[in-house]
Amino acid sequence: MESFADLIDWLAEFYGPLPLPPADPFGFYVWEILGTRTTGGRRDTAMSALRRIPALTPDSLRKLGRGRLEAVVRQCGPFVDERLSALDAGIDVFRRQPHFIERLRGPLRQAWLASRDLPHLGHAGALRLLLFTADSPILPVDAGMARLATRLGLAPPHSSLRRLTRDVRKAFDKAVPRQPSERRRAVLYLHHHAEHSCVESLPHCGVCPLVDGCAEGRQRTA
Repeated sequence: MESFADLIDWLAEFYGPLPLPPADPFGFYVWEILGTRTTGGRRDTAMSALRRIPALTPDSLRKLGRGRLEAVVRQCGPFVDERLSALDAGIDVFRRQPHFIERLRGPLRQAWLASRDLPHLGHAGALRLLLFTADSPILPVDAGMARLATRLGLAPPHSSLRRLTRDVRKAFDKAVPRQPSERRRAVLYLHHHAEHSCVESLPHCGVCPLVDGCAEGRQRTA
């Protein structure tokens, strides 16, 4: 297999520029909630609508009429009530903890504990929050990235998702430079590829730019 840097470059050439999530923690939280179980295009449409209002701070989003917010959220597809509930919960955390952002951007253990105060992000989402908004050089690994890593041979498959995630994180940690900018770029493209091409069922191996270095991809296209 080629170097890890080559893989990321190939993905960047294949997909072109991808939108970065917001650098401010609250905007990132909204971006994650709107992007769960939907497409990137729908998420970006909803985010653009909130920017135009504008309503991307805890106070402005709280003051937004329920009908207007629901109309924006509906642009993401189903699970409207779940998204609205998650947004309400996140708003409460940011408004009730005046030093919450400082905690997120403090020492890593303090930042991790702060991130866990935010509901609905999950483990990988909380790590993505710290990587993209607090310059923490950590590597979030969700089920999609674990699947991609095992197909590429970066980590052996395991029956336990916890062990698999641990081994994938170690493999990525070894392969990706520790500069936060490099890690953000890698995570952005790997996560996108896992969500849109290297899907669990019927992956799009025939057009995948990484297929030559992927044993499963070569088998599927043989």
